[in-house]
Amino acid sequence: MEFFSATRKYDGRKYGERIEEVCGQEVARRIQIGSYISQKEFSGKYYKKALQARSLIRNDFNELLKNVDVIAGPTVPKLPHKIGEKLDTMDMYAYDVLTVLANITGIPASSMNAGLVNDIPVGLQLQAKPEEDHKILSTMSALEKI
Repeated sequence: MEFFSATRKYDGRKYGERIEEVCGQEVARRIQIGSYISQKEFSGKYYKKALQARSLIRNDFNELLKNVDVIAGPTVPKLPHKIGEKLDTMDMYAYDVLTVLANITGIPASSMNAGLVNDIPVGLQLQAKPEEDHKILSTMSALEKI
């Protein structure tokens, strides 16, 4: 739903083509799902339930982070696919699985270069408690000096 809303600014009036006309199959599918949900939720039923679930997840996650300064982990769970390689929907979602928690909970997160695996650059994702962005930035700064 958020993705659908965010892409509405690319409607073709300013950029010449609507995003739906030039995007890939997975982007088009996500836009279509968001459009469907948007049309069905004029009563706010889905949105209210999503906000309730988000609040529960956020509260639980903040409790888990109580004694944590920074969480460090991979940005994505696997190396990137080769250019032109066909991916199924679940493979596409797999790339999002480690970053979606920050989006849902609203915690700050960032990704930085972590080096190479099989000569392929990989990312290190850092996450922290709400309003503790400075801990991510100072950790990134310290890691860049190593």
